[in-house]
Amino acid sequence: MLQAFVFNETAIIVRHWFEVGPDDDEHGARLEIRERAQHPHRGSESAAQRIDLDGVLWRADLFDLVGDEPGNFKRAHFHPEFEGIEPVGRSWDDDLSSDPFGWAEAQLSDYEGLVAKCGGELADGPGEASDVRRNLPEIMAAARRAAGVECRSSSDCLDATRDTTEIIDMMVSMFRGDSPNARDPRLTASA
Repeated sequence: MLQAFVFNETAIIVRHWFEVGPDDDEHGARLEIRERAQHPHRGSESAAQRIDLDGVLWRADLFDLVGDEPGNFKRAHFHPEFEGIEPVGRSWDDDLSSDPFGWAEAQLSDYEGLVAKCGGELADGPGEASDVRRNLPEIMAAARRAAGVECRSSSDCLDATRDTTEIIDMMVSMFRGDSPNARDPRLTASA
């Protein structure tokens, strides 16, 4: 299940995610800050309005290694930088690995600063940040529900991420196929 906490200018997406690599799998909660595309008002004052979540500013992957003790967070990392919609390497932080939910909450608590560090710009920074802080308990509860502790196997993860079947198939063919060019993008890390 994907949950979206949609604010005026941005949204925070929370979901369970499953990654397939050449030799192992990882899974857990993914939190992503997305930009909300602005559209002109359409229809009457009561008409439903279009909501598009497009550009990505930041991502935190509170991941366990599948097959190890649940809650190991051996693969917890974040992406403070994107080239368009593509993440640029993985960034690691000891505090993230030792207390992933506390770390994520602390990052989101300074929402205006976090968005600015990631190259984003909020027209109403204080207002947007206040909205996020007010909803942070629900956001973090959603992140805890999306953690890897409920999935005991790769098949459990596949079940929890049925909407990403095409992506999983792509990963399997890239990393576990017979291609001599198979590479694991998870090994690309930034300091």
